[in-house]
Amino acid sequence: MKRGKQNNSKAVGIFGLDVKEALSLKQNLNVGQVVSQQQILHILQADRHCDGACKSRKDNPNCLCGVVPATGSFRRKGLWQKEPQGLMHLGANPSHQKRQDAVLPCGLNNLGNTCYVNSALQCLFMTPIFRNSMYQIAAPAADDVILGHIRRLFVELQSGPRFSADPKAFAQALNLDHTIQQDGQEFLKLLLSLLETKLAESGQPAVQSLVPDLFRGSYAYETICKACGRASQGSNRATHFYELDIQVKGSPALDQSLADMLCKEELSGDNQYHCDFCGKKVDATRQLCLRQLPPYLCMSLQRFVFDMKKLMKVKASDKFSFPLSIDLGPYLSPVDASLDAGLQVYDLQAILIHKGSSASQGHYVAHVHEEGARKWWRFDDETVTVMPDGPIGEKADHGAPPSPVPAGKKVQSTEKGKSKPKGKGRKRKASAKGEDDGNRESTPEPMLAPADDCAAPSSNGHLNRASTPPHTTPPSDISSSNAYMLLYKKRDWQPKQCLPAAALPDSLQQYIDEQNQEFETVCANFETTQQQVRKAVMQQQADVRSILELAPVPPGETDCRFIYGQWLTKWADSDPELTNIYNSALQCPHGKLLPNKSSEMKRISTVAWEHLVARCRGGPEFGPSDVCTVCLMDMLDAVASADEQGQAREGALAIAEGLDEQETNSASVSYGYYVSKTWLQGWKKKQGRSMSNLSPTDSISCPHGALLPAALGPRAKRSIVPPPLWDYFKDSWQQAEKQRQQQAPDLSVPAPAAHTTQADVVMLDVVQVELVSNGDSVHTAADQQELARPMHEFPAQSSHECRDCLAELDVTTANGQVLASEAEEERMQAAQLAAGTPLYLEPGTTYTLMPRPWLQLWRAYVNGASKRGRPPGAALPPLPPSLTDVCQALFCGCHSGDDARLAYQLPDLAHRRGKWMQSDADSSMFEVVSTADWFQVLARHAAGQEAQLRQIEASLHLLDISMDGNTVRVEGAMPDERVISDNVLEDVQKAHPANMPQAASLHSCPPVCEDTIERQEADALAARLVYKDAEVMVELVVQADFKPDTLNLTGQPMVGLLMCVPI
Repeated sequence: MKRGKQNNSKAVGIFGLDVKEALSLKQNLNVGQVVSQQQILHILQADRHCDGACKSRKDNPNCLCGVVPATGSFRRKGLWQKEPQGLMHLGANPSHQKRQDAVLPCGLNNLGNTCYVNSALQCLFMTPIFRNSMYQIAAPAADDVILGHIRRLFVELQSGPRFSADPKAFAQALNLDHTIQQDGQEFLKLLLSLLETKLAESGQPAVQSLVPDLFRGSYAYETICKACGRASQGSNRATHFYELDIQVKGSPALDQSLADMLCKEELSGDNQYHCDFCGKKVDATRQLCLRQLPPYLCMSLQRFVFDMKKLMKVKASDKFSFPLSIDLGPYLSPVDASLDAGLQVYDLQAILIHKGSSASQGHYVAHVHEEGARKWWRFDDETVTVMPDGPIGEKADHGAPPSPVPAGKKVQSTEKGKSKPKGKGRKRKASAKGEDDGNRESTPEPMLAPADDCAAPSSNGHLNRASTPPHTTPPSDISSSNAYMLLYKKRDWQPKQCLPAAALPDSLQQYIDEQNQEFETVCANFETTQQQVRKAVMQQQADVRSILELAPVPPGETDCRFIYGQWLTKWADSDPELTNIYNSALQCPHGKLLPNKSSEMKRISTVAWEHLVARCRGGPEFGPSDVCTVCLMDMLDAVASADEQGQAREGALAIAEGLDEQETNSASVSYGYYVSKTWLQGWKKKQGRSMSNLSPTDSISCPHGALLPAALGPRAKRSIVPPPLWDYFKDSWQQAEKQRQQQAPDLSVPAPAAHTTQADVVMLDVVQVELVSNGDSVHTAADQQELARPMHEFPAQSSHECRDCLAELDVTTANGQVLASEAEEERMQAAQLAAGTPLYLEPGTTYTLMPRPWLQLWRAYVNGASKRGRPPGAALPPLPPSLTDVCQALFCGCHSGDDARLAYQLPDLAHRRGKWMQSDADSSMFEVVSTADWFQVLARHAAGQEAQLRQIEASLHLLDISMDGNTVRVEGAMPDERVISDNVLEDVQKAHPANMPQAASLHSCPPVCEDTIERQEADALAARLVYKDAEVMVELVVQADFKPDTLNLTGQPMVGLLMCVPI
């Protein structure tokens, strides 16, 4: 037996019966025998045993293994998932937010892009004098919206029940937009300014000057005349400041940046100073002098600078070192020069850090020192961790790669049961939140202009730079490329009026007690609801298991019921959309049980069925006696018919294989019928299991209904099959044809649109011409009617080749040889045009524009008609249409005569290897050809019609290009010229970056009709804008000049445009 042939002697008929059993059962039913219960169970494959480890076999109705998971197993969803669905509706367990340690500081929830708010608030909260003063604010100031929210937020941070407080109410009171991240320094400055205004209006002496007393210092610009040695009148005029702007760019350390800021500037030459005492311009020195420093000194590191090359703000990630303690006494200049400032030691209290390399996005964290406990804490939104080594050990926050966690080092976290090494995980979280630094501009103080190294006087009055030795960071200093703001506290400073640290006002104590009580109630209610849900789910699972334990039918028992398997699985999974029992899927049109649905049904006991009916109702009820005998008989008939067809197919395949052996042995076969050899090979390849749309004789039948001459090529090859095989082919094809005729395809061609012009119809006909090559047949709607006719019979002994076709073949062969010879000659004379190779264009040469669709058909004809491009016996390709009609369709309808104009755009140009040519990606209607090729084609395809054809001349013009800012100006272009496309211009610019290249354009005669082109573009745009039953994308485009109303913005409304485009 040949490989590929299948042995069907043990083929399965239907259900659990093989062919022999099915035929025997059919014979018994025909003589009136009744099918027994055991036979029915065997037919439904319900007599198979399930050992409980088959993992839910669908072909065994007795298998109930996969209805519910095994004990201890779970599913992804439904009744048997690990966490009940009811618990997911309850949300997160509030007890997971419980504060575990009162000593551990509390975090702040990130509302979206509010990490800058959280970092600034934690710095203020961890300042005891500021926090206690906010608690002592009394009514009516305490009833203010801003002050009230910040007081309640502070008390939640101190004594709240959760490990992370919610600043949502405070953010809403400030009208903050959490979708836009702002500048942390700017927010802190504006918040302190707002609090200063509100506290000053409170009328309470203990707090009305809180902000100035803690954060305000003073400075003055001192100008001293070198002639008289006296200071100017404005030198003693003090200016208040709340933060010092420290330059980072070009200053490696804090002490050097302070020295650069406070160094003297020589005023000489053209920059002399006019002394009021001397009455003339004299040389002088000018210096910024710090008169008084506040107890808490804020230093704003100027990380964000404007890049003049990029014309945007960028982050200066220079390493900048600063000490844990610094003596600012040498930098002070009291009004009375005889007084010594003495020791002014300041200790580092907090560091505001901006993580990220861009000025437009990033993440804020804060390192804050707790004064009483002498600990450093890292505040990262909700997460608060202790820093045993202080801020020096947090290298990841300062721009260095994280160091491994030493053995035995503990990492604390405010989240229950979670801990993570410092410096890891924050980056992923920040990027996931998508926090962007929105408006990072901060207003510099007037005296903090950018300063360089200390200067020496010069003759022209300009600042001279003194050489500075390389800076070395002491081991106790912190070197950071992310530090953004520093907060120093004056050592041993005590407020004038000490406030109690522990006592809370009654209103705040009542508020926090209510918060704690509310949280405990919420946790208790959640725990109670959770237990109720778990109990209900466990009870429901137990009920399902109890019914399924009654479902298995004992071996040998015939009394049972059948139920739809999918419904049973959904019921066991407690599908909420499930109601009554649905057995209609197992029901036949006669109202009985379908015998071929054994893979979709489950067999259960009568007791289990009664329990299910009592719970769900529904039906219908099916048992073994409810199997439909009518449907069973029909299916047995189908098995018998399929068996007969299979035997007939095997016999036919054996005969066909015998034909191959006869051909191999060169035996002469002359008795039988002709069939297509190609069709016969395809049928054998498919093992006779499918019948082609073409009959066995379609390919060898001529249009006259006779035998096609063999001289026509491979499609006319035929083989002789014996009568038994022919009879099988005939019967099988007629049965398949009856089924195919019920679903005939619609081959109708839609009518042209109402707005289509005659020129469009002509060009459409040109493009839609079908090319037939290599002897392949193309079937049209007319051919479809041919396929529906009965197939022709060609007995081998009495059939002859069609005489008419033989006569036509002789004439066609002679004419074809003449046409092929002419096409070969034409191809040789216009070799470049026939090959379609690009034509290099030169200025000063006249070319011709020809219709590109016609040229494509012409190339297919001349190349396909030649001996090289056409197989032996293959038909000639079709001739191209009339060149005269196609060329006339290239002109517009609004101009005629000598004023005729073109109706289509000129082609684009490309610059390749130093030469100009038509772009390969051009979809224009024209193609640029040489004038010689035009006349060559004209002589063969429009002979005698030269007067009706007008040559479309084209010439290449080189244009000069100049740059005007970001605008490219082309000199010399005319309205009817087609200039080089933008993408080609970019390529040329990359190839010649030193100077601007030349561009090129095509100039045509006659010119292009601009009105027609505009009308075509308008029609195309209107067609794109009119759509129906299409998916639409809606996008809100926000005007960039307007920003939402936030704390530090002007409050202008958002302006946008709603765009609606089809996808």
